[in-house]
Amino acid sequence: MTKFISLSIVFLLTFTSAIAQNLTLPLVFSDQMVLQRDADIRVWGWADAGTKVSVQVGEDSRTTTADFKEGRWETLLPAQKAGGPFTFSISAGEENITLKDVYIGDVWVAGGQSNMEWKLNWEVENWKEEVANSGDYPEIRFFDIPQTTAYNPQVQIPGGEWKIANPDNAGNFSAVAWYFAKLNHAEKDVPVGIIESNWGGTPAESWTPATRLLDVEGYQAAAKEVLDPDRNWDVEFAANEERIQKRNELVGSPELGVEAGVHKADFDDSNWDTVTLPTEEPLTNVSWLRKSFTVEDTDIESANFFTGDVYQVADIYINENFIGRKDWQEASGTFSIDTDFLKTGTNQVALRVTSNWNNRIVMSAQDEISLTTNGDVWPLTGDWKFSNSVEPEMPEIVRYAWTPGFLYNAMIHPLAGYSIKGAIWYQGESNVGANQYYNELFEAMIEEWRKSWNQDDFPFLFVQLANYLQKRDEPYDSGWARLREAQTQTLSLANTGMATIIDIGDADDIHPRNKHDVGKRLWLAAEKVAYSKKLVYSGPMYRGHVVEGNKIRIAFDHAGSGLSLDSNGKRLGFAIAGSDREFHWPSEVKIEGNQVVVWSKEVDHPAAVRYAWADNPDVSLYNLEGLPGVPFRTDDW
Repeated sequence: MTKFISLSIVFLLTFTSAIAQNLTLPLVFSDQMVLQRDADIRVWGWADAGTKVSVQVGEDSRTTTADFKEGRWETLLPAQKAGGPFTFSISAGEENITLKDVYIGDVWVAGGQSNMEWKLNWEVENWKEEVANSGDYPEIRFFDIPQTTAYNPQVQIPGGEWKIANPDNAGNFSAVAWYFAKLNHAEKDVPVGIIESNWGGTPAESWTPATRLLDVEGYQAAAKEVLDPDRNWDVEFAANEERIQKRNELVGSPELGVEAGVHKADFDDSNWDTVTLPTEEPLTNVSWLRKSFTVEDTDIESANFFTGDVYQVADIYINENFIGRKDWQEASGTFSIDTDFLKTGTNQVALRVTSNWNNRIVMSAQDEISLTTNGDVWPLTGDWKFSNSVEPEMPEIVRYAWTPGFLYNAMIHPLAGYSIKGAIWYQGESNVGANQYYNELFEAMIEEWRKSWNQDDFPFLFVQLANYLQKRDEPYDSGWARLREAQTQTLSLANTGMATIIDIGDADDIHPRNKHDVGKRLWLAAEKVAYSKKLVYSGPMYRGHVVEGNKIRIAFDHAGSGLSLDSNGKRLGFAIAGSDREFHWPSEVKIEGNQVVVWSKEVDHPAAVRYAWADNPDVSLYNLEGLPGVPFRTDDW
């Protein structure tokens, strides 16, 4: 009997020790946070098993008990009106946590890839003024979740803190989310919290639980590999992290090339290859480029070097002197040159170019490399000497941020449950190559987020892909258009809204710098979907059509105060085809009431019509509220 009691005590002590822990909160609960107004506020954390936990904000408090399995506790504070600042207190036994400068307002998750991640100080339009004036909005706060991956669902994010809008912080805020938050703050007169959970270049499957992807066409095999119980992810992660560190050290350190003297005028590059810039094929590894050029000015008062569109990074040397580094976020690649660095006659430029993104370096795909002296431009395109064997090869990196479920596990799952107004989302560029699967994938992602939050069908607002790449002379099929169509189809889910931006993109830049209008159009969708305001929040959207002889008559929803065609001497973006499936530009497009009539002398018996069906379409259709028509097609070819 004594032995039995002794063993029981040992077991109880062992069990208690295993779940004993200090009072802990998810890191998103911290000083300066914003809590969601007019909704139950979910609060959770961890404490010693069986401990009573009290939570209080303002005058409202609740008490709960940490469970005996994991020491986890959770409670709901009653809905409160917007306001603040408040003190937020949590106590468990002898432990206390007090959070200060807490506000109650509207909270949004800002997710997606690089166009949502894109910071104000990454040279978006008007960014300096926005940052300078950001101190006028101290009730706007941002929380940026550090980018990280995990092969199974996590309970805690790896870091982050709430940042108040001011000139010291705002430059690092998502530009789209900033403009959205300013409108939310101004229109509703409430504090606004933005939780950024985004990562450039990532596909939607990374943000979707792998267990759900087992049932999504196109992703079953990859999801099965991720969920393979025999796979040792810890070993794979550790080995990959070593390679990442080596790569980062290599990219950030030009010393090996400099020590070899490849930036010097007298370096012997006679055994190097020759490459023509701009490049037809991307360069790889750490590439060095050299070119001689002649300066004819005898009295140089000003000089600049223009790198053109380098993807991603270029270090620039002229006559052995370091001029500067062109990084991928910078819109301008213009560098001022100390005129003492140049000489009349022959000069030498050397470039060290790298890409730690995918080890594919694109040089001046759209712009010309050039030198300017005293206002005169001297192109430096053409043949350059080239070598990528001066420095070690780039290590082979696995980008786990592209792996199904890995970003959901690390950057969404531990956040889910924090009471929010909704989510804003800008993503899809990385799924264009698999556009046929995107609608089902995107809907699955939204549904899984909503299930994880356990907050009904919270508003989910997203940006349709902008116009991008070069225009073409004839109608054609387009992967970008098909991805946009998949996004439009997602509007079938309840409480979703879409911002169409096919008129404010950039043919040469996948990251258009006009983020103000993106945030504004998202906000219009929010006004309708999240706040039930009666307003025109979308551009004209295809409702149906009829064939009338050799013409097609198209009807639209969201016509607003009326339709308009902004031709501006360009093609209108409509294309019409007969049963032969050959599309032609129309001979005439005209508005009749809230309908558009299209016909082409090339098509006697029209069977289908498309609008804005291209990577970078011609855009003409608007409603009188100034919102662009949503791309569409009437065929399923």
